[in-house]
Amino acid sequence: MMQYQSTLDLWLARAVEDPDLAAELEAVRSDPDAVTDRFYRDLAFGTGGLRGVIGAGTNRMNLYTA
Repeated sequence: MMQYQSTLDLWLARAVEDPDLAAELEAVRSDPDAVTDRFYRDLAFGTGGLRGVIGAGTNRMNLYTA
């Protein structure tokens, strides 16, 4: 089982306010590299604020990390 599968499952269970986010997570569920890239760290906050790829996961800009 991939390392971040439980985090992805938790996000899916709680992604009720953004159906696009849930659909994106379902689409990458079977791709361990995509899941890892989305969840291996929290998005960094720097001097320019939060910057990153928009999408699902803790390492992405979205409704839940903003």
